Amino acid sequence: MTAAKRRTWSNEAGERGRRDRKTDSAPAARAAKVSIRANVLDLVGSAKAHVFDAFAGAGEMHDAVWAGAASYVGCDLQFYRDDRLAFVADNLRVLRSIDLAPFTIFDFDAYGSPWEQCMILAARRPLLPGERLGLVLTEGSGLDMRLRGLPTVMAHLAGMHPHATGVARSSDEIINRCIAGLTRRMHATVERRWQAVGKSGAGMRYIGLVLQREFS
Repeated sequence: MTAAKRRTWSNEAGERGRRDRKTDSAPAARAAKVSIRANVLDLVGSAKAHVFDAFAGAGEMHDAVWAGAASYVGCDLQFYRDDRLAFVADNLRVLRSIDLAPFTIFDFDAYGSPWEQCMILAARRPLLPGERLGLVLTEGSGLDMRLRGLPTVMAHLAGMHPHATGVARSSDEIINRCIAGLTRRMHATVERRWQAVGKSGAGMRYIGLVLQREFS
């Protein structure tokens, strides 16, 4: 784990493997992403907010929002020389390896699908009764669904056949089913949800969730 390098923000999707790619942030998308993260931080509470940012990139969301959290750890395949604490590694390997219990907010700002990270989270980050957990997702599987059908991990979470047809027309319903499948695995309910839809043809969904496990 190391500090990371700061530079001017840019879309680096072509420079890294797909599962670790950072989304680009057009002005409208950036405003939505910042607003959603600010809402999650506010509800979790900055004093209780310990953030794991799985697609940390050059630090745009850190500087805009997560710097106000009690603690922050980023993760990225690229090294950035700045003051952030960060893993320079594949986030899937990190999520499978470290203790996730100290973190109360997870930011999965993927360029594509965040659901493989979510599956690891559900398996390795149990919630205590009454505990809140913030989860921020950038969901961009729409193009995959149009070209290649339903991604396997989404089918698993949504409880659907991986070769189901017509999925591109039902992307919002499938995302809702994935969230429902995730919360069942975590024995949690969705306390609050915020969502914005990107205006590009990629059909990005920017989603903020605060989950809570009820007292038994």
